[in-house]
Amino acid sequence: MARDTVTAPPVDMSLTGVLGRESTRRFALLSLEFLFLLVIVISIGQLCIRTNLRFDLTPTQKYSLSEVTVQSLRALSQPVRATTFYRRGDREKYAELMTMLQEVSPQLFSYQLFDLDRAPGAAQRYGISAYGATVVETATNKVTTPVSDEERLLNAILRVMQSEKTMYFVLGHGESDLSDSEERIGYGVLRHVLETENYRVRPLPLRQAEAVPRDANLVVISGPKEDFSPTELQALSTYFAGGGNGLFLLDPYTVPELARFLDQFGFALAEDIVVDSQTQMSGGDPLMPIIGTFSKEVFPRDPRGEPILPMVRPVRVQNGKARAFAFSSDTSWALKNRARVENLNDLVFAEGEDERGPLPVAAVALTGSDKSGKLVVIGDSNFADNFYARIPGNVDFFMNTVGWMLDRQELVALGRVANVPETKRNFTPQQTLYLTAWQSRLFFWLMVVVEPLAVFLIGMVVFARRRQRG
Repeated sequence: MARDTVTAPPVDMSLTGVLGRESTRRFALLSLEFLFLLVIVISIGQLCIRTNLRFDLTPTQKYSLSEVTVQSLRALSQPVRATTFYRRGDREKYAELMTMLQEVSPQLFSYQLFDLDRAPGAAQRYGISAYGATVVETATNKVTTPVSDEERLLNAILRVMQSEKTMYFVLGHGESDLSDSEERIGYGVLRHVLETENYRVRPLPLRQAEAVPRDANLVVISGPKEDFSPTELQALSTYFAGGGNGLFLLDPYTVPELARFLDQFGFALAEDIVVDSQTQMSGGDPLMPIIGTFSKEVFPRDPRGEPILPMVRPVRVQNGKARAFAFSSDTSWALKNRARVENLNDLVFAEGEDERGPLPVAAVALTGSDKSGKLVVIGDSNFADNFYARIPGNVDFFMNTVGWMLDRQELVALGRVANVPETKRNFTPQQTLYLTAWQSRLFFWLMVVVEPLAVFLIGMVVFARRRQRG
């Protein structure tokens, strides 16, 4: 019986045959793709090593330098060196901060790190005996800070680069407490920011002193509830006649004698208040206008955020002596009748009685025979207290005004945030977003009406098309 013979096709084992197989071509293509991907990964790795690119996604920008620090380092005019003495095991913590500082100004900022236990000679030379201390020095000046965090290093850098400015806050008339950081009406948060940026803050009981100290670079009168005596006004007149700087934060319906005193400098303070039902903080009342217009001819740069001035009075100018530099919005108006302030439901513009905006809320006049000093009047003092200082733009507005008055332009428009001290936090701090009334309405229509309606319409279109197809 014959058997069927099955002959297998010949297998080409030559090089040409192997390379011509489909499986070989697929393997070769996969190998090329792998090599190409490997080259890309290695290139990205080398690029990351050569380029120090960081992204800080923490809510408080914990791993980034503040804008104040960055701007101060960029304004360095001579070499600055920081020498830190660390405890064994803490070197990386200080090295990371110093590296970030050096990256901002690599030509003028340098640093060195010493293990305090292993460098007794260097410690003795700098007079250091505590862990974590840093010596910041230039060719002619030297400052030691016992704690080496960013805030204290910034203060030390500013101290070695420029002379400390002395600010006197007048007391004795119901002004806010400079030492109170707990109560919402205190100025403790603002004082902390001032001292961090190398301002010396001093109280001035003018009734007892009867004169402004000679070392005063700026006198601040913040929210007095009682009027000034003739002796006090004479002391201020003498100070301003010599070219002194003054910052007046005057709330509405207070200190009429002090308001009349300011007439001679070109200010006109009437008994009225700014109302704005459109450009206000969302959830706030019309007596909390957002100030978003600044005169660049007078004021050098806007704050990095729109300040909110609760219960602010207009600060008008007269006789061409003073110039306004901050204004409320076009939708604002001046309420003339004080009795209507008590009833928020009655805050409607009265034609022929009230005055339409925009309204000036801050103005400046020059003092002294040589016009070397500045006298600034802002129609509110509450915006800088502990509660409102945490609103983006408020503390910046105050600090920018002070920096501009004292010719410290490197510290103008820096986007500061007045934070709660770290030791008092028991929660993760959040950045609050403040919306105007118009923005709130827009947000409502977009998120509650437009977006759901768009999703519904898209769903109906998809449903109709599928039904047509069968």
